[in-house]
Amino acid sequence: MLIARELELTALRIAVRDSAAGRARTIFVEGPVGCGKTELLEALAALSCDAGAIVLRATGMPSEESVPLGLVRQLVHSEALPADTRNWLERVLDEEEGATGPGLPDATAHGRGAGMQRFWAALRTVARDRLVIIGIDDLQHADSASLQYLLHIAGRSRTSRLLMVFTEALYYRQQDTAYRTEFLRQPNFRRIRLECLGPDAVARFLAHHQPRLPVGGDTAEEFYAVTRGNPLLLRALQEERGTTAGTSSGDCLDPGPGETFAHAVLTCLDRSGPTAAKVAEGLAVLGAAATLDLLSRLCRLPRTTAAQGLRALHAAGVVDECHFQHPAVCSQVLDGMDPEHRQQLHRRAATLLYADGARASAVAPHLLALERISEPWAAAVLCDAAEEALADDEDGVAVACLELAHRVCEDPGRRIEIKVRTSVVLRRNHPSAAETAAEELLAAVRAGQAPPRYTTAIADLFLAHRRLEEAYEVLVRGPRAAAVAPAPAGPVRTAGAGAGAGAAVPAGPSAAAPERGTAAPDRGTGGALMTSIVERRYPWAGGRLAAVPQQGGELRALPARPGGEALTSRGGQPWRLLLGPRRGDFATAAEEMLQRSALTDATMEPLTSAIKCLLFSGKTKRARYWCDVLLQNTARRGAGGWYAMIAGLRAEVALAQGNPEEAERCIDAGLDRLTERKRSVLACGLIAVQVMAQTAMGKYEAGARKLNEPVPEAVYASAYGMTYMRARGHYHLATNRLDAALDDFMAVGHTAQRWGLDQPVWVPWRSDLAEALLGTGECKEAERLLLEQISRLDDANPRIHGISLRLLAEASAPGERLGLLTRAVAQLRLSGDRLELARALCDLGETHKRLGDLAQAAMASRRAWELARECGAEPLCARIRLEHGEAGWGTGPENTLVDTREAKLSDSEKRVAALAACGYTNRDISSQLYITVSTVEQHLTRVYRKLKIGGRQQLPIDLQFHLPETA
Repeated sequence: MLIARELELTALRIAVRDSAAGRARTIFVEGPVGCGKTELLEALAALSCDAGAIVLRATGMPSEESVPLGLVRQLVHSEALPADTRNWLERVLDEEEGATGPGLPDATAHGRGAGMQRFWAALRTVARDRLVIIGIDDLQHADSASLQYLLHIAGRSRTSRLLMVFTEALYYRQQDTAYRTEFLRQPNFRRIRLECLGPDAVARFLAHHQPRLPVGGDTAEEFYAVTRGNPLLLRALQEERGTTAGTSSGDCLDPGPGETFAHAVLTCLDRSGPTAAKVAEGLAVLGAAATLDLLSRLCRLPRTTAAQGLRALHAAGVVDECHFQHPAVCSQVLDGMDPEHRQQLHRRAATLLYADGARASAVAPHLLALERISEPWAAAVLCDAAEEALADDEDGVAVACLELAHRVCEDPGRRIEIKVRTSVVLRRNHPSAAETAAEELLAAVRAGQAPPRYTTAIADLFLAHRRLEEAYEVLVRGPRAAAVAPAPAGPVRTAGAGAGAGAAVPAGPSAAAPERGTAAPDRGTGGALMTSIVERRYPWAGGRLAAVPQQGGELRALPARPGGEALTSRGGQPWRLLLGPRRGDFATAAEEMLQRSALTDATMEPLTSAIKCLLFSGKTKRARYWCDVLLQNTARRGAGGWYAMIAGLRAEVALAQGNPEEAERCIDAGLDRLTERKRSVLACGLIAVQVMAQTAMGKYEAGARKLNEPVPEAVYASAYGMTYMRARGHYHLATNRLDAALDDFMAVGHTAQRWGLDQPVWVPWRSDLAEALLGTGECKEAERLLLEQISRLDDANPRIHGISLRLLAEASAPGERLGLLTRAVAQLRLSGDRLELARALCDLGETHKRLGDLAQAAMASRRAWELARECGAEPLCARIRLEHGEAGWGTGPENTLVDTREAKLSDSEKRVAALAACGYTNRDISSQLYITVSTVEQHLTRVYRKLKIGGRQQLPIDLQFHLPETA
């Protein structure tokens, strides 16, 4: 059934009727390839045969264009002709060929004219009794001799019972175009133009040819968008869609991989003619940059010829203006091209676009498609294209451009610069590959192949991956590193998660000392340089970083550098611009930086530095907010590597807030974005934070599985290695492997001192080591470490201060513990770390219990248990239940949830209630708020009434987190 061809069929019926009445007609059916011309001719033949007409059929073939009378012989060989007429016509044609054969050029015109007269006479005899219909498909492939015969017949058949119907592809470049003019001069000539189907006709087409396929408005629109109503493409696409199991009308269409559709596209292009095929190849190669002028130059066609080929493709529904209707069509054309010819077109396109001054992003795809590049300008164009791609967050394209630029560039210094940029860009989605690129640069430094001007840039790559050992080597050793290799790492007595204490596990370069006889770099100078670099990146830590001990120095805390002034680089830093006259207000500067700066390769480090500044300044809520903002940004831009880095930072914030469950979720989300984990130090850093969270929640088996996974050696030469060893140490501490924990924490402290990063805000290794020492009974050494750590802290670090005070209380005499724990609770309340606050309250409850104050002990322990339960810290909950013999914690009426928002407490009542919830006595509250004890009692009475509770024991635990810092 023909769809949307009613008018054309009616015109053909009228022509049949007129021809049967002795008024001969010549009909040209023209249209783009695949639009149903042959099908229309078939319908005419079926209609005419039913009416008793003689139908003579022939089809033009490209392979027979040079065969004289090939098309006419197809007509003569038709079984519809009477046998005697057929034999007579064959003799006429044989004589024609003999008379006009090779060697007889002068007899050609005369002999052919006589033959055409005899041919027409025989055909007219047949047409006297019955209607004769000559139907020829693809007339554009007819040979010249056959065209002359057809023109002769058309000119002498005006009163005969003859109908001639020809089909022809639009805009096909014929060998002989004069015949068109001759046909147009005939008074009985008519042209019928076929077009592609419209959207409504496409819906009818689909419904008729495959009624079982669900066809809705969306489906018809999808089919029309891909095929533009070309029936040939529609049928191929429908065949693929109909054989796809489980396909519904709302599914997205993806015809690209389908072989049937691909074959239909290539057939359509091939039958549109050589010009259209060339133009299609040019369009596929040029892509979005295609214009008619560029197309004609690329295909080396005259502009008018290229325009004709473009019109043919447009009529077939394959292209719209100078672009393919669907990307799948473009990909099929490219796949169908000869590889060598495709390479030539890409090379020519790149040269033309570069000469025209096109954007680098338009030239680069053609360079990327080439196997060999000799153009001297290619490397510069590829580097520019990479930057343009990064502006659109297409880092995959940028990396491909940079890698190709590195291969074709002949300047050694420029190659180093390109490799540095490649490593930076790879961090967006492939941190492991970025580390590999940095390692290649390190090899160049060791071999003396990296110019000195790139030393800082290469060191920055390793610093971005927190690989401080390699950064140190680049900065201090430089080319000498090839001659003076770093000492191999020696094993440190430690225990893996699944091994017993005392197992020898390599601790990496950070724990090793140079062997005797090996030249060691000046650690004093190198450490100071590392300190200056870290302070340049993290100026808010300036003045608190320690100097670096000489090689072989003791593992002891060192005094801060005198003057407290940070070493800085001459390079401009965003911190310096934002601080202005407020030289010490780093938290405000960090907020401004986060508000003003967009996330780019250049701002990634300053932005993470700003978040760390907020985190280590105790502003965990703001740090959490900005982490969430950056996570949304990186997720939207598809930057998995960046997302993983921010997710790790977000997990650190969650741990600082005492929320290990949230920290574990953040790490899982970050690890899911990493495609390569085994060789990435970032992945190991994330896993370390996850192990810390799992240890706090009592998920020891999960932590053991993570710690038993192999890690790359580079981890131990990075700052992530310190995090990893800390996490492993806390796991050992929680599972009562004290010797292993001691080894890990001592290795962390040794590494921090060697690298000049001995700052409690960064690595509170002293409190970690002190906690392990307390487990072994070495209280004096633990006390010394804790006092040293406290001396290095300022008021901006309440969390580390509170942890240190809690552990110091455990190391102190019983008479001193209550005061220390009270101060620890106050500091941890300000920090917002609920889990550490729960630990401090637990210790405070135990201290009250030993002192005989059972009421205060019960209240502090209940507060500690509620906080631990909220944090998911099951080990701490179990410890509290064990210490206090309470099996039914959380089941009593005092644990009924109370909504403080509906109570409408005044600010004064909130301050008093918050301090009471923290365990302060009425006298303590009186001293803290500078009010009388009676006023405290009155406030508490009103609070109990508004909250509808029975007393202090039922005060909501969350009240303490609403207490203003000025209280």
